Amino acid sequence: MKLQKRLARLQEVMSFSANHNSFPKPIPVQRDRMDEIDQLGSSFNWMIQQLEDSRKREYEEELLRHRLIANLSHDLRTPLTILRGHVTRLNKESISLEGQNSLTEMNHTITRVGDLMDDLLSYTLLTSGKHPFHPTSTDIGRLVRASIAAWYPAFEEKEIQLDVDLPTEETFYWEADPKWMTRVLDNLFQNILRHAAEGKYANIVVDVEKEQIIVADRGPGMDNSSYERGAGIGLSTSNYMLKKMKLKADFTSNENGTRVAIGRA
Repeated sequence: MKLQKRLARLQEVMSFSANHNSFPKPIPVQRDRMDEIDQLGSSFNWMIQQLEDSRKREYEEELLRHRLIANLSHDLRTPLTILRGHVTRLNKESISLEGQNSLTEMNHTITRVGDLMDDLLSYTLLTSGKHPFHPTSTDIGRLVRASIAAWYPAFEEKEIQLDVDLPTEETFYWEADPKWMTRVLDNLFQNILRHAAEGKYANIVVDVEKEQIIVADRGPGMDNSSYERGAGIGLSTSNYMLKKMKLKADFTSNENGTRVAIGRA
């Protein structure tokens, strides 16, 4: 009976850990006895201690990484601002066409680095819980329509043809954070402008029947170097947001363009 009680207590502690996804408290062990059951309990306690230490180190390393990224993003803004000031000053000087092209490329590179820093900082804040998540029943048709209206001047400036299919009377709802969904769409539209503008085409569809948002372009595809250099952090941020909202994005990409379908996970 005593052996049965001891084994039942050990089983209860282990079951609590499995069911509640947390670390249980160490079980009492009689050092003066140390039979097979006490040895098993001692090993179990040692394992719990190791896991707790590992989680603590991971938490401390995560805090350090977030602090480092935040400080780095802040510290790099000053030299970037100085560089942009020098580029602006040189643009006023009389230089050759080749020099002017170099200055234009430098200005674009400075902007690209600044955008990457913003994406990295946003992802860091997001994964550390600094961006609040407030899911609510969201009219997806209305949200997509508002996002397209906000981005239309940018597409028009790049001479990108917009092919939009938004049902006027029908819609569907997702339990999502409207700000997060807008951020996801912003990232997709921004990637078209940055990496697929040469295709001069964007197709945006709200499929009510399948409850999907579809965004497609005719750019060079995600395997080209431009996407590899610049879109990774933004896509990671979008995927993290979608996963939290129990949604997913399916990507189809080749040399003829990229298609993204957002739907329920």
